[in-house]
Amino acid sequence: MLKAPKATFSNQNIVFELPPLLLALAFVLVGVAAWFLGRRMGAARTVRLPRDYYVGLDHLINDRFDHAAEIFARMAQADGDAAEIQFALGSLFRRRGEVDRAIAIHSRLRDQGGVALRDRAAFALALDYLSAGLMDRAERLLEELAASREYRRTALDHLVRIYEAQGDWANALKVFHELPPTVQLERRRVAAHYLCELAEQALVQGDTERARTLLRQALTHHADLPRADILTARITERAGDPGGALLLYLKALEVSPGLALEIIPRVLALAKQVGQTDMLGELTQRLQRTGRVSARQLVWLLATALPPQDVRRLPGITGELGADMETAADAASLSTLLTRIGDSGGRYQCDDCGLHSVGWYWRCPKCRSWDSMHPAVFKWAERVGVS
Repeated sequence: MLKAPKATFSNQNIVFELPPLLLALAFVLVGVAAWFLGRRMGAARTVRLPRDYYVGLDHLINDRFDHAAEIFARMAQADGDAAEIQFALGSLFRRRGEVDRAIAIHSRLRDQGGVALRDRAAFALALDYLSAGLMDRAERLLEELAASREYRRTALDHLVRIYEAQGDWANALKVFHELPPTVQLERRRVAAHYLCELAEQALVQGDTERARTLLRQALTHHADLPRADILTARITERAGDPGGALLLYLKALEVSPGLALEIIPRVLALAKQVGQTDMLGELTQRLQRTGRVSARQLVWLLATALPPQDVRRLPGITGELGADMETAADAASLSTLLTRIGDSGGRYQCDDCGLHSVGWYWRCPKCRSWDSMHPAVFKWAERVGVS
């Protein structure tokens, strides 16, 4: 005969036995309790959607959008979950390119929804307007949202993008000063570019003093911005001081060797004006001291930037650098080849998106990154070195 399991309490050394029938009954009771608990939890998880929800979906499926929007708007007034459905639909329509539908949904939510939904609907509506290219309407909504606590930062970021796209540098700078201090610190170089853009506009209008003031402000945001030095050099040169302009161009070149193709021709012309005969050697030394270009990159850069009469002097310079260029004919052939490649495939390339461009831009026309365009000859020289 089998015996029931024993329960033992060691401290008191008491041993007693439970009958098998009692154990079986305990297991049954536990199972029944678990079954009832499961049914209650399952019932609690059951979601019963209102009839209007299904009617609204039927209107959407059959492209009766106005009727569906009316039903969902009515549901939103009584049920917050219905508003979530509308926001999801609006986002879906925007991504599919059906901006009119998204605008209709978010406009109804903004006008007919509760107070808690208005800012959210206004932001979604601003995104709809941006997708539709209606910048003025998006701008008005984002300016209103910039006063709210929840959407302030996001609204300011979108406003900056709008003003940059429109070339409205004054308003872009204004929004920059409304950003949190930590964000301003991160974007101080961009703010300096805004001021340089305004300085260029002032120069076009003939307001040299205003341009000087803006450039000084730009340098307070970023002391090593070569663009500010280049614009100041242009002003200095126009004022009849070629020596001062030359120094400013050289400073900009040392800070950013990638500007060599734009700066070197101007430097050589100014050096000739002031009677500085060995400027090519000084240029080479300054670029070499930066430590940012290899010997081959420097030679190829000079072969691309120098005028034909100066290219023939490269073999004497390349000998000091350890680059392989023996005769003036070799230098001329390299210069011609690099010029042809640059004219056909682009002299500059964006480091962020890879865009090739024949002309120079402070801001990439494709990805809108600042200071990302660099001479493509740098990468050409690296590939030859690797191969």
